[in-house]
Amino acid sequence: MSDLINFRIKIITIDNRTYLGTLLSFDKHMNLVLSDTEESRITKKSYSQLKKHTPNVEPVYDKRNLGLIILRGDQVVSFTIESNAPLTDVKSRLDRPIKKPVSRMKKIIA
Repeated sequence: MSDLINFRIKIITIDNRTYLGTLLSFDKHMNLVLSDTEESRITKKSYSQLKKHTPNVEPVYDKRNLGLIILRGDQVVSFTIESNAPLTDVKSRLDRPIKKPVSRMKKIIA
């Protein structure tokens, strides 16, 4: 999942809301920090028409821009990658230094 940092992802939650944003961070509980986030949901009126199985009814989505959000991991049902990270970021990903344990690093004497 750390490879998806700075990717645009689409998240579906248990209340059928979708969030489209840039993944900045996550933790062990899958809590997510998203930037430039847009939330979309089906309006109540449209949802009631869909329940009645009315033919030829397209759902009406209510969209709003949220900006920077923290999304709890227990609300997430699924997520998909919408677009790749910027190309400049790909090069920095390839040039990452190999992580070494602290015990093997040289001690800094101040």
